[in-house]
Amino acid sequence: MRVQILKARVRSSGGSKLRAVAVTAVATVACLLLAVAPAEAKNLYTLDANADSGGQIVVDAAGNGYVAWLRRGSPDLVMFCKIPANGRCKNAINLPLPSANPSNGQPDQPFAVLGGSNQVWVIAPRHGAADVLYWLSTNGGQSFGAPVDVNVAGDFTGDTIVDDILLDPVEPSINDTPPVAYFDIASHDPGLGYSWLPSNLASGGNPTSFSFANPGSGTVGNATLGEQSNGYPLEAYSTLGTGQLGSPDSVYYFSQTAASSSVPALSGAWTSTPEQVAPGYRPALAGGPKGLFLVYEGYDTETLTGTPSVLIVLPYHQATGSFGAPTSLAVDRPNNTSPNDGGTINENATTGELGVVWPEFGVGGTVMRLWTSSDGGAKFSGVRNVARIGGGYSGSAALAMNAKGGGFVAFQTSGGLQIANLAALPKAKKKPKHRAHRAAVAGRGVRSACRDGESGRLGACSKDRALRC
Repeated sequence: MRVQILKARVRSSGGSKLRAVAVTAVATVACLLLAVAPAEAKNLYTLDANADSGGQIVVDAAGNGYVAWLRRGSPDLVMFCKIPANGRCKNAINLPLPSANPSNGQPDQPFAVLGGSNQVWVIAPRHGAADVLYWLSTNGGQSFGAPVDVNVAGDFTGDTIVDDILLDPVEPSINDTPPVAYFDIASHDPGLGYSWLPSNLASGGNPTSFSFANPGSGTVGNATLGEQSNGYPLEAYSTLGTGQLGSPDSVYYFSQTAASSSVPALSGAWTSTPEQVAPGYRPALAGGPKGLFLVYEGYDTETLTGTPSVLIVLPYHQATGSFGAPTSLAVDRPNNTSPNDGGTINENATTGELGVVWPEFGVGGTVMRLWTSSDGGAKFSGVRNVARIGGGYSGSAALAMNAKGGGFVAFQTSGGLQIANLAALPKAKKKPKHRAHRAAVAGRGVRSACRDGESGRLGACSKDRALRC
């Protein structure tokens, strides 16, 4: 049984596009009902103000978080931290690069992966060097061994952006001396790639990589991996249309359907043609004890034009090899979404607790939203906001659900790499302010007409009564 799936999207060679967040300040004068903004939640903090990537985060059975990211440098530093459940990162570790690091040895997004027997892996693909680095901890992330460079041509084919990595328990079966792990890798740019990589590659492990021959028309926008109930991987992805009539973005998938007699023959164990899920983009997969699920943004118009803005979750049915009925979590305004930035889905490896996080962009600021399901996606909780995002948002969030519906969400902004637990933000409260009006009343002297702050009734008061506003 696979221990953990992790989700990620790595920066493209052109860099991540930051979405500017407009902030509108409204001044309210004198005696009006004023909305009191809630205090910033104490669950959100900046993990690294100099981060140069997102933070890929996973949790163990106790709810502790394990996160890996890049810190800006020449080349960037690979960072790791173990976060106590309901706590914060206190002792980040810099994982050293190999001493003979090539000039093109800039690491891409690192991934944290949990293995058995207290193993923690940090894996960093490098598209410039066409290799993969990994560091292994056998004491739960307290310390790591020296970096291992699994430098073999075609580690992740010619598709230079690694999107997802998951720990593969099934295919193929090779008798190796522990500790050895096998990793499935999804990649894109310019095509759609898949790699199977044993961690003992440096000492003779047998890898394989291939590109899917016909992923469909349009540029591949991103890829994502999930594990089917039979243990074989499924790779979903999106192709980018023009946004015009007759050319929408679309979500497709390939799946491995059988065992392979040998590593080189692994590509023949996959479906040969892609299956379409629906028009849309930014798919993400999560698998676990309650099944495999896909989230993506679909269209809100029959013409399939404009920007996809409907957040949709689908279950995967192993018996039919297809995705089931959709559940719509949100219908956003098109200008409150971003084609370059999004969220993800995650399933707890023990309980199957399912969670979806997705940002909503707006003139009043950007918030990170969360939906959860404890019954295998049959129904989801109402949305709750778990973080406010200021300044800018880049790429996709990473989510790690614990067994009780909590956990961590990590995302990158112009202020650095942010981490929040999944506690709901306090809702805005409205505090009434008393409105007073002076009125000249015919007769003896001047009296004031005052509005009662509690009942709202307008009545007379003597001029020596204090007016409250």
